[in-house]
Amino acid sequence: MSDLLNTPEIDGKEITMLVIDALAASAGVPADRVDPNGTLGDIPGMESVKALRAVSRIEESLRIVLPDDFLFETATVAELAAFVAGLAREELAREGR
Repeated sequence: MSDLLNTPEIDGKEITMLVIDALAASAGVPADRVDPNGTLGDIPGMESVKALRAVSRIEESLRIVLPDDFLFETATVAELAAFVAGLAREELAREGR
């Protein structure tokens, strides 16, 4: 489990790295092959099932639940990471941290 939610602030760069790592692991490629400014389709080997695995990894790491359609609401990996960071911040606020 990630320590990111155990800190008073969510670091956007750390969330971006967590998202990139989850996407890379799910696609079976090194993290440096995931361009933050690229789309999921730009990740070598990425398929919809693998993207869903990445979502599960992110949810488990941050103890959040992502909406079913959020992958379609974000254009780039960086936007996806920003969305995840926003939800993580909301979760912290809800928990009163």
